[in-house]
Amino acid sequence: METKITNTISKSRKLFLVFALFLINGIYAQQNQSLTESEEEEEKGEAIQCGGVERWSVKVLTDAAVNTINMTPINANVAYMVNIVTPSPSTTMPRYAGVEDKTYSVTCNITIKKVETDNDYHLVLSDGTNTMIGEIPDPTCAAAASSAFVNDYIAARNFIDAHIASGNVSNVNLPPVIVYGVAFVDPPHGQTGKAPNNLEIHPILNVQFANTTGINTGTEILKVSVFPNPVNDKLTLQIDSKVDKLNDCEFQIFNALGGLVKTIELPKALGSLEYTLDVDNLSTGFYYYRITKAGKPLYEGKFIKS
Repeated sequence: METKITNTISKSRKLFLVFALFLINGIYAQQNQSLTESEEEEEKGEAIQCGGVERWSVKVLTDAAVNTINMTPINANVAYMVNIVTPSPSTTMPRYAGVEDKTYSVTCNITIKKVETDNDYHLVLSDGTNTMIGEIPDPTCAAAASSAFVNDYIAARNFIDAHIASGNVSNVNLPPVIVYGVAFVDPPHGQTGKAPNNLEIHPILNVQFANTTGINTGTEILKVSVFPNPVNDKLTLQIDSKVDKLNDCEFQIFNALGGLVKTIELPKALGSLEYTLDVDNLSTGFYYYRITKAGKPLYEGKFIKS
């Protein structure tokens, strides 16, 4: 009798252990699946996209109220900007009258440059004590490309590309600059260098050195020209770089909606390059081009296909 009871207890223990192991494995599998799904979502969130979503038309000046903006700038510094009274930020509000219909010329130092996931250039503007954000849209993204201010985006980004290293730079070392652009109130989401009142210059329309004394403004670090423009069949590209070898460079062509239509690998050169490419197969219209080095933007411009 005692032997039967012992065997029964032993079997019960075995069944309990099997059940417990089954339950643990199930929980582990569920947690692992949730973790995998979370990682996949995180990877999707980090994927680079061209252009943004929240109030994007306001950011690139294609919204219905763009004509209400006073394009004559108010001269300011960062300390002045961070003390402007702003509304509670929203991801859906239209252009906010009284704040986002003004332009400013802000004298400051650029201390940080980042390339955002929406391809904007994110600049931290500082006076040594206060900071705020300025952003330049990617002119090849569809919404920005359709903006009447696309040439300003191109010129502003070319200034940054010429005077600051490509990619993300956490210790920018430039003389003081004047940043001109439109005021924008952005909801806080952990942005580097954000102002306490959430005010930004977005978009930046122009960047120039605050004091040109001792700076030869006629000498560019990078000179680029394309001709003839408008072009019919053969487009000639001339590049003169005074600081870098032209290795691992590409010439990318985008249509007016920001779609990449052609990529040409450029030959290596010590500093000067002339290259002719065939554009006869392109449809008539406006095109934007981007010169990259090792995948990083070096220069942007546009041409007309006749």
